[in-house]
Amino acid sequence: MIDMNQLETELKYRFVESIRLSRELGYHPTVFADMVNTLGALATAKKLVKTSAVQSGFKSLLKLGRLDLSMEAIMLEEIFIPLFTENELIAAKWRLDNPNLV
Repeated sequence: MIDMNQLETELKYRFVESIRLSRELGYHPTVFADMVNTLGALATAKKLVKTSAVQSGFKSLLKLGRLDLSMEAIMLEEIFIPLFTENELIAAKWRLDNPNLV
């Protein structure tokens, strides 16, 4: 049985690691980091993925060639799929599959 609380904790760890790596690349995702710390990782992902506007962070990671560090890529990691609805996962996958349209 999946421990959803543990999985959400692991999601936050992955987001924090992504933020750290992004900073090492010269991109500082301050708003995203603040949201993760304030709302929590899961609530942040759910809120951002359902908006029609793509966050500037996604565009910054695209320019760096590091979409693997994006919230969307992390959401689609097999371990985290149970945390999200089918529509949330479809939205995340669409953004990753169509980065030049965002």
